[in-house]
Amino acid sequence: MKTPTPTPISLRLLFSVFLCIVPGMGLGSPGAVEKIVGTWRGTSTCVDRAAAPSCNDEQVVYDIAPAADSPGKVTVRADRIVDGKRVFMGEIEYTPAEDGSWTGEFQSPRLHSQWRLVVSGDSMTGTGILLPSKAVVRRLALERQK
Repeated sequence: MKTPTPTPISLRLLFSVFLCIVPGMGLGSPGAVEKIVGTWRGTSTCVDRAAAPSCNDEQVVYDIAPAADSPGKVTVRADRIVDGKRVFMGEIEYTPAEDGSWTGEFQSPRLHSQWRLVVSGDSMTGTGILLPSKAVVRRLALERQK
């Protein structure tokens, strides 16, 4: 028996179903990306100095933009404020989670951490967690800059 060739209507239906399913697969939706994109300013506070003895409380600025090569994800450029000037700390790609939060990982020769951000209107909170221990070492509190 020969398999039927899909008609243009069935291809459109398949594409529509795909678009409905993709946001639930962690790829995010345009609306979710729009809620987090922008410039955010606030604090990054140390909460476990035993797990992270070199941690310092910081004033931070996060510039968040849609990820260039990953639809539904965002790139966060993180700066800290030192003597009134922005000092680049790093850049992390974040992926939306099913609960509406955003997660990203940072790894260097001396540190592996996971970051979680939660947007609520013009406020954003977050945590920095050391891996593999899962010790929460930072709390973030930021406001959207207009």
